[in-house]
Amino acid sequence: MVRRVGQGATPWGHAAAVMIGAALYGGITVGGRVLAQLGFSLLEIAITGGAFGALLLAPLLVWRRELRIVRRDIDIFAAFGLMGAVLQIGQFLGIVLGVPVAIVALLLYTQPLWTVVLGRLFLGEPITARKLGALALAAVGILILVGPAGSAPGQEHSVLGLAGALVAGVMLAVWVILGRVSALRGNHPITTTFGYQLSTSIGLLALWPALATWPLFAGMSRLDPGVFIENWQTVLIYTVLVNVAPAILVMWGIVALEASTAGMLLLFEPAAAAVAASMMFGEAITGQIWLGGVLILGSNAVLLARWRPALNR
Repeated sequence: MVRRVGQGATPWGHAAAVMIGAALYGGITVGGRVLAQLGFSLLEIAITGGAFGALLLAPLLVWRRELRIVRRDIDIFAAFGLMGAVLQIGQFLGIVLGVPVAIVALLLYTQPLWTVVLGRLFLGEPITARKLGALALAAVGILILVGPAGSAPGQEHSVLGLAGALVAGVMLAVWVILGRVSALRGNHPITTTFGYQLSTSIGLLALWPALATWPLFAGMSRLDPGVFIENWQTVLIYTVLVNVAPAILVMWGIVALEASTAGMLLLFEPAAAAVAASMMFGEAITGQIWLGGVLILGSNAVLLARWRPALNR
């Protein structure tokens, strides 16, 4: 059982864990671009972190009985599997189709706004006038980011890729909500991380036959074990640094933070992704990306105004 923060304490350690996890998560989209350049298909990229992350954590659950998933939580992890499969396909679809990493990451990080809405619906967290103002700012930022003017000269971004990133942003909000629910049930962060990764991998495998027969995705649904073996070092680094480690940090932070608060703190990810993509791939951060990004991240700053961490009681 995870030790809960006592009443009256300020869980800054939990907040810091979420922020560090978010910075590491900035490598998700960048890593996806690296895997794509190595010849991984969309499905292979989507399943890498979850499948190999679950394999790495499985011995811990065998060794420590208290970390194992219990029957009462099957509903959470079934929802994780459905949501996670859509999240992984959506966030990497834009990468495979050539949408700049910075734009994909920023569209993913409309997430705190969806988390605010879903937090109200499922956890009873209040929606204030300040939160509504933040939603309006983010909406304008999204319109600027996905507009033709945000594209590189002579090349418009894939509408499908942009839509996938936006859908993934909603699914990312669901991930935060489900992580919070799992924490409230007393699950250890490692248990939640393992359950999410395993169920997401199962969800992706369940989608595999449908993707393979759908003309739109037929060319992106290869699943060849050889590509993982050939690039095992890259797969290991990607799995540990930008999947397992940040997930455990974020899930530990959510033990003591409201879902909406954790969602706001995760805004460190798109900034890290944009900088890393610029350094590694020379992707230009255009004025349009700056403007749309400032509005989206500014909306999160509005949400953070006069923030007070909420505690479990």
